[in-house]
Formats: sequence, structure tokens, C-alpha cells
Amino acid sequence: MESEFEKTATRPLPDWRRMCDDDILNLLADQRGRSVAQMANHFHVTKTAIRNRLIRLMHVKAVMRTCEGQRRRSRPEYTYYLTGGGGK
Repeated sequence: MESEFEKTATRPLPDWRRMCDDDILNLLADQRGRSVAQMANHFHVTKTAIRNRLIRLMHVKAVMRTCEGQRRRSRPEYTYYLTGGGGK
């Protein structure tokens, strides 16, 4: 029987279940160094939805980000990781 962690870390969420902060933490625990676009594609949600959750998780120091360079129009590309306090 799969645990809830295995369900969210390896597969997208079912349509009936809303994404929560724990889903992002589980994904980052399983697959280090994810971008906003990768997480949005994984969960089938908008990049804005992911960014809003990441801002909250960075505020409580559960997630950190590193700049991986510049994209088009001089926008930075960030990769997000769990901090020591972000794991469960």
C-alpha cells in the first residue's frame, strides 16, 4: 500500500484533491532542485499558485531558493530546495 508521501511525490494529484504546502515539501524532499515551472507542470496548477505557496514556505524557512541565471527579459531563474527545517 502506498503512503500519501509516495502518491504526491511521484505522481500528479488527482483532480478532486487540492494542492497544499505539504505536497510541495514532499515533492522537494523526493526530487531536489525544482523550478516553479516544473512544480506547476507536476501539480497541473498555475505558476502563480506555486509561487504563492513557495513565498509562504520561504517565510517560515522551510524552503530556500538559489538563482540559476537569467532567462528571457532578464528575469532570474530560481531553483527551490528544502531547508533543514523543511523536511518531515
